[in-house]
Amino acid sequence: MRGGSRRDLDTKIKVLDSTALFIGFTEGGKTELVTCREVLEEVKYGGGQLRAAAIRGGGLVKILEPSHDYVERVRESALKAGEHDLSETDIKLLALALQLLDEGADVSIVTSDYSIQNLAEIMGLKVEPILHKGIKRVIKWTTYCEICGWRGEAQPGTPCPRCGARLKRKPSKEVSEKS
Repeated sequence: MRGGSRRDLDTKIKVLDSTALFIGFTEGGKTELVTCREVLEEVKYGGGQLRAAAIRGGGLVKILEPSHDYVERVRESALKAGEHDLSETDIKLLALALQLLDEGADVSIVTSDYSIQNLAEIMGLKVEPILHKGIKRVIKWTTYCEICGWRGEAQPGTPCPRCGARLKRKPSKEVSEKS
């Protein structure tokens, strides 16, 4: 995070996704609300230009960017978990939370996105689901070909490297209950 430093262990931080910003999520007390620039862009282009301008100018939510190293760590974790539905914005949001955690903050991600929640749980990040109860179990996905039986790390919907059929995904046997 540019300009970041080691944080006080008592620092509570909520990392907000676009849904949290759309619904006007706020928190009282000493909790810091943060997000990344890409989330703010999603809010802006989702019909919330005024809300995005108010967030940027009002100082209620800090705009921070994760370092490249943390973005790459999240990409690697997503690939291993088979979470191919994450956008670049989702990856940066998770990277920001991971970096803040490593800096010593008490961090949680406020999101309604199941893929973000799933990878956050796998990576040991706290999640506060909004708009629904959140995930009930953590899933590691397996990409496979139903024609020839190939399995591996690949994007679902792309051609099978062995036979060319469209790849699919399903939960692997490593499914576990959410902690």
